[in-house]
Amino acid sequence: MENLECTVGKDGLNFQCNLCDSDVVHSMAEILLRGLATASVDSTTGDIFKSPSSVAIGMKSELAEYLIQRSMTLVREAVDGGEDHSEQLIKASTMPTEFLSDLIDGFVASKRNLLSHVSGFLSSETRLNKIKDFIQKLEMENFWAPDVREATAGTILKSIDMKCIIHCPERFDTQDKLAEHRNLCRFRIVNCKNDGCLASFSANHIEKHDSVCPFKVLPCEQLCEQHVMRCEMDRHCASVCPMKLINCPFYQVGCESAFPQCVLDKHCSERLQIHLMYILELTTRHDAFVNDMNQRLHLLEKAQSLNELSGALDNRTLTLTAKEQEAKIKKLEQDLKVQETKLKKLESEFKSGKV
Repeated sequence: MENLECTVGKDGLNFQCNLCDSDVVHSMAEILLRGLATASVDSTTGDIFKSPSSVAIGMKSELAEYLIQRSMTLVREAVDGGEDHSEQLIKASTMPTEFLSDLIDGFVASKRNLLSHVSGFLSSETRLNKIKDFIQKLEMENFWAPDVREATAGTILKSIDMKCIIHCPERFDTQDKLAEHRNLCRFRIVNCKNDGCLASFSANHIEKHDSVCPFKVLPCEQLCEQHVMRCEMDRHCASVCPMKLINCPFYQVGCESAFPQCVLDKHCSERLQIHLMYILELTTRHDAFVNDMNQRLHLLEKAQSLNELSGALDNRTLTLTAKEQEAKIKKLEQDLKVQETKLKKLESEFKSGKV
């Protein structure tokens, strides 16, 4: 994207800027890699003689050529007054990544083999995992280098951006004028000026990046006198900021005031007597509570003693009752033996004829 391009123009302006929005080009380059992986996987699904890697080289060239030719044909037909592609052209200029995805979807669909068309396979987890794994393989092997993909994406972008929203169409009659322009072009690559930030982007995104840059130094959100990096703001406000709201140290005893951390000493000094009253009231309530608990404890101990005494009395009564019953049982046993003896005596006398 940074090469100076020389083209022959009827107006003598032979040097064209052609710088593009770097963020859009980068996004389109990522879509190209995913499109290549998807087409390679879908065209070899279930084929024991081919793998995605074996077709990737030819697929890459075919994909790039298809996309460039398809985008140029679309523009040429629109300019020549042929088919109505107004909706597509609007999408191409305003949403180039979505437009590119649509083109790639058409290319991938034409490459799917029979098994890839099986119902449910296109949305299956297995297929998506294969595509993801192959993308990682392509990246690790630097199969389609990022700068080459971005060059391809840039070529497509320049052909479809008829309204010049995402690339610079400026032309100049000398190389020096072109170089001077590129130092000011809104699509030139710039680095973030915030200390610690390594981000680079097109100049037209300076304000957008500055609004979210984590290294941007900002005034404290709680209006203390300090300036803090955006990425440290939450921690600052929640911990060390002198304007952080805190509760009074005597909150638990009755003072429910909340105030900035920096006025803690002033608050405690101004409300010294009130805080002492809170403590006195708490002490009084505590003493009354202790006395009440002592009384309750005494009652519990007394009740426990009575229960133990009652239990002892009950045990004694049961013992006496048991002994009385045992005595009665023994007497009955003795009476029974006497009766048995008498019965045996009578039986003996009856047998001897005395009766």
